[in-house]
Amino acid sequence: MKKDQHFLVVGGGVAGIAVSKHLIDQGQQVTLIDNSQNKSSTVAAGMINPIVFRRMTKSWRVDEFLPYCKEFYSFFENTANQQLFYQITIRRFFSSDQERKFWLDKQEQSDFKQYLNVISAEDLNYSRANNPFGSGRLNGSAYVQTTPFVNAGIEWINKNGGVVHENFDFMQFDPTQLHYRETTYDGVVFCEGVGAVNNPYFKRLPVQHTKGEIITVLADALKTIESYNRKCFVLPQGNDTYRVGATYVWNTLNDTITQEGRNELEEKFQVVTNTAFNVIDQHAGVRPTTPDRRPIIGKHPEFDGLYFFNGLGTKGYMIAPLLAKEFVYQLLNDLPFNTETDLARFKIL
Repeated sequence: MKKDQHFLVVGGGVAGIAVSKHLIDQGQQVTLIDNSQNKSSTVAAGMINPIVFRRMTKSWRVDEFLPYCKEFYSFFENTANQQLFYQITIRRFFSSDQERKFWLDKQEQSDFKQYLNVISAEDLNYSRANNPFGSGRLNGSAYVQTTPFVNAGIEWINKNGGVVHENFDFMQFDPTQLHYRETTYDGVVFCEGVGAVNNPYFKRLPVQHTKGEIITVLADALKTIESYNRKCFVLPQGNDTYRVGATYVWNTLNDTITQEGRNELEEKFQVVTNTAFNVIDQHAGVRPTTPDRRPIIGKHPEFDGLYFFNGLGTKGYMIAPLLAKEFVYQLLNDLPFNTETDLARFKIL
């Protein structure tokens, strides 16, 4: 593995920050181009949830992702001297007797025991929110304060490499020589999220555009330190405020907030609780998702040194740290990329 190669990373969201960090850790020089429009990475609630409730299955590779998440975000907590990673209990309110039975069955299985608390009488009779079928408590869950994390990541990369705040200009880029403006690079990694729609080298890859809206509510009678989950998530933010999300609107790049999104989230919040509330803020962003719910990562089949790291979807804050570490190791050692995520599974040319 060569040291002190110069890589250009395009995109300053959680994906670009994670890739840049691991390149720098391996003794590489990094320039990050960020247009300061990280709508998806900063609008996201940053939830890290080990269980897919709808199917009562474990999230993909969760046993590997979770331990590394804490290490990764703790690093940036130390550099920024502020807490960014918060462990939190998620209380799932069951939507039916069948869902409760699924939980009761899974809580006895060895590979679920570290995540699913055994349902107690208190869980079945929990009365601080709407609980018609009982509830279960989830371990291993957490969330990241997204905007402070992105700011901390950009600041660290700027100190240990370089950050340029601008849009990437494809007219100034030669993919055969990896030359951009006045500099020739050893590799270029595109981590643009939904911006990939404008990337002429990877635009045929099926990065989908899934809009999500989140509201922040003031509900001074709710008084919970748990994150509630049914139809939506309700994430405590302190001072009786809670983030409530999220909506899903497919195949759109429109990131403006809407009354329809607010109405939907208000209705879902009222499924969880009858507590009075006021909406005090609303945000929207567009997530990069994929048809098979797996990221798209790998090397361009024609242009040597051109790479793609994208499609992290709603699980981005959980999966980006370890996937970026693996990607950088494979890139620098000229190893095959993971078959589950390799962009070679799609036709690009």
